[in-house]
Amino acid sequence: MAKQFWAQLIEMDEEIDAASISGATDYEEAAESLIADFVGQMGGEITQGAVRVWIQGGAEKVYDWQADFTIPDDAGDDDEIEVEGEIELRERL
Repeated sequence: MAKQFWAQLIEMDEEIDAASISGATDYEEAAESLIADFVGQMGGEITQGAVRVWIQGGAEKVYDWQADFTIPDDAGDDDEIEVEGEIELRERL
């Protein structure tokens, strides 16, 4: 049976709901997926934080993250945009 990963951005001004991450094969992939979506929705305004990732009914890991993305200035609200970037994860021990 495939593992079901969940992720949640933590230590934010407002609580962010946890999200099921479809298709993730490990903790890092689940974290990066959630972070990339979040940074895109924020238009690149928030580029660092913390994320908690866990397997349904199992262990969890917490990562500090920093993102460096290039988001085109000329993208409209309805346009599909191509975002390039890198996410650095540092696991908290």
